[in-house]
Amino acid sequence: MNSDDINQGFPQDLPVLTEVVSGDDLPTLTDIVEAPEAEAPTFEFDPVVVAEPLPLTEEMPFAVPPQLEAHLEALFMQRLLPRLEAAQRQAIAQTWDELQSELPQLVRDILPPRS
Repeated sequence: MNSDDINQGFPQDLPVLTEVVSGDDLPTLTDIVEAPEAEAPTFEFDPVVVAEPLPLTEEMPFAVPPQLEAHLEALFMQRLLPRLEAAQRQAIAQTWDELQSELPQLVRDILPPRS
């Protein structure tokens, strides 16, 4: 992407910062450029595609048979339990490693300095 691609959408009479300053001597932008009025795009709706919203009805209760619920629960436990156990082991190992690395400094911070 070159600078011509970037500047295509901007008016050519925008003010340009021409010097770099430091400290409290900041440049002041005094030129005000009016933004051109953009026309809002018009959309044509295809009557075949646009459908009327469905009327709101009472919520239909959805009951899962107990056998299906028990089967789904067993599947979730079978698939997710090993992953959960592995994640817990990894978290414990990482926490233990962090504690071992930080413990000497924590003890030094708590103990009074040696004289």
